[in-house]
Amino acid sequence: MVLALAAAPGFEAHGRAMGLGVGLALGEPVSATIAYRIDEVQTVQALQGWSFGQKRMHMGLDYVYTVSEITSDESMGLRYPVSLGVGLRGRMFGSGTVAAQERGSFGLRFPFCVGVEPESFPLEVYFEMAPVWVVAPISHGGFDGGIGGRIFF
Repeated sequence: MVLALAAAPGFEAHGRAMGLGVGLALGEPVSATIAYRIDEVQTVQALQGWSFGQKRMHMGLDYVYTVSEITSDESMGLRYPVSLGVGLRGRMFGSGTVAAQERGSFGLRFPFCVGVEPESFPLEVYFEMAPVWVVAPISHGGFDGGIGGRIFF
């Protein structure tokens, strides 16, 4: 159902917080995150944190485009943006797992995000799922995901 809403034509976001946002994300990986919202539908986001599953430092950089907004009751004062993106992911500086034999990995991320944003406060709370295609040193699939929040300045 969410994917059907994301594909719905005629979306135009309005009144979103712009500029620089900083926050935290909990999941795989646990990370600090920053975002720069270029306009109401385009965002560049970066994250750096620790992957407890792979026991490695994790870095990512994504371009995210808001494709739709889930309809809500206007009296609640909330908007629910749905976004898709593409980005880069690197993992390095870890040990103690089979993946440690790789010495680090580099891949592509494909984030899908659903957020909640109050209209009266520059806050974003979001859920993100990001399938990953690791391209080096060994090609294989992966997955990142979690719940995060950012305050925009």
